[in-house]
Amino acid sequence: MIAVCLVSGLMAGGLVTNTNQSASYTRMMCRDATTDVDAVYYNPAGLTKLGNGIHLSVSNQTIGQTKTITSATALFGAAAKEYTGTVSAPVFPSVYAAFKVGKIVISAGFNPVGGGGGAEYAGGLPSFELQVASLVPILQAQLSPLDQGVVGMEYPDPMFRNVQSYVADIEFTGSSVYYGTQVNFSYELNKMISVALGARYIIARNTYTGSVSGVQITAAPDVSTGLTTPYTGTPGDYLRAVAAHPYALAAGVDGQLNGAATLIDASTNIEADVVEEGTGITPVISVNISPVKMLNVAVKYEFKTKLELETKVNDGKDAGGMFVDGEKVVADIPAMLSVGASLNPLNKLLVSAGIHYYFDTAVDYDGSADIDVSMIDNNFIEYALGIEYGLFGPLSISAGYLGTKTGVNDLYQSDMRYSLNTSTFGGGFKISVTPLIDINLGASMTMYKDGSETYNYNVGGSGTLIPVTNTYDTKTWIVAAGVDLNF
Repeated sequence: MIAVCLVSGLMAGGLVTNTNQSASYTRMMCRDATTDVDAVYYNPAGLTKLGNGIHLSVSNQTIGQTKTITSATALFGAAAKEYTGTVSAPVFPSVYAAFKVGKIVISAGFNPVGGGGGAEYAGGLPSFELQVASLVPILQAQLSPLDQGVVGMEYPDPMFRNVQSYVADIEFTGSSVYYGTQVNFSYELNKMISVALGARYIIARNTYTGSVSGVQITAAPDVSTGLTTPYTGTPGDYLRAVAAHPYALAAGVDGQLNGAATLIDASTNIEADVVEEGTGITPVISVNISPVKMLNVAVKYEFKTKLELETKVNDGKDAGGMFVDGEKVVADIPAMLSVGASLNPLNKLLVSAGIHYYFDTAVDYDGSADIDVSMIDNNFIEYALGIEYGLFGPLSISAGYLGTKTGVNDLYQSDMRYSLNTSTFGGGFKISVTPLIDINLGASMTMYKDGSETYNYNVGGSGTLIPVTNTYDTKTWIVAAGVDLNF
């Protein structure tokens, strides 16, 4: 009953990519053409604009996210149910270093290029509860033939099938983080054009823990049967109680009911303790062009990352067979093209714009190398605008906007993984303490456009289809602080 919960990138980035990789980004929302030290990630070729010497940057973002899923289906009754998941990433670091001599720059960086937080659903997810809620119609269907047989013998209807409701304790926590260590070599061809070649080594780790327990149903058989009215207990015990009744013994269905009780016991007590791990390499190329003094243009291309995760099931807790120990899971990261420009029309004013294009249609997001499911209609696009203005002395103020347009279709969307269009607003300050030290402070808020999906749920694999409509909403906030050092 436990299913994979994919924790995707936190805030900025495509379906599985984080691009919020510095405190400067949080306060400005656009760093594609930066020539500061965070260009180690955003614009490696632009590092040649730094002065000779050593340049360092350390920043951290504290991220909070709330995911809300509203699910409506006849299995849950007349009222829709709401599920809330919280994602917490108190430490989301970005560390960069660059050393420049003449026309050459060697640089390195470390950051969470994907994931970076853990999602906790204290009440589970709709897909979890649907499997528990299905017990009501499943038990009704299993016991109806016995009731009909008794009535056919002209006895009072025992109403064994009168299963009315259920309760369960469902918990799930999923975490995902893809750490990236990047190295670059940058070279200035001339005063106008610089180029860079780099590679990022990715270590990916997903964890899933959770349980389904305490499943009980309420049933109201006819009091004349001698069973408790109403009955409250496990569904397996209820089937065993009915199996021991003279009606079931006379009908010869006691063995069938006891067998079904054993299967239900196994399916209503589930634990998961699973880790998926793997590594991959992302080649990166970059070009920086400065046609005039006030204008800087940057282009960066990150190649597709082949990433395969190996599954490890701890203590046999495989979520009822959902996970297979040793199984390989395809988790490729799509290629990404970023194009940006920065303009200094005034000494105190910096305006930046950028666009990111993710080649999602070239990635198979179903996780299996053997299955080809088309979940993507169009490639994911981000567009950003940022402004920085020097107020007075060492203080500069900045603000920015980032918009996204996802290209997924309903086959991608689920309560465990969904992608929505977003709008993010950020702002903050840069304090130039000395010519060698800059402090960056920023905050941002992301608003998501509600998304939904409607699908038919196959109740207990019986072929009976019941419509389910899920509506998705998310809110994300970030607070960031960092320091840049230039020696």
